[in-house]
Amino acid sequence: MENLVDRPDTADGTPTISTIAEGRQLIDDIDAQVRALLASRRDLSGQIQALRAVEGGPRIEHARENEIIASWADQLGPRGVEIAMAVLTLCRGVPGQA
Repeated sequence: MENLVDRPDTADGTPTISTIAEGRQLIDDIDAQVRALLASRRDLSGQIQALRAVEGGPRIEHARENEIIASWADQLGPRGVEIAMAVLTLCRGVPGQA
């Protein structure tokens, strides 16, 4: 899997493609990277939730989640809110399970 950060072809870093197959492969590569990053994020979030529980705090910190939602919205607009909510839901896990 190619890391697209190392392949900036346009001013915004998006690769320029010459075939549909090449574009689809790049999308598949990006999707794999996104899935791997989300799995890492989910694991880190679980560790933070466990540490908060040990310290007697809440498992979910709504102010922090609102900051995350706002940052996604700032960069991606209204659909960013939907994505942020899905990411947060994925990363919250199930209460009482590590």
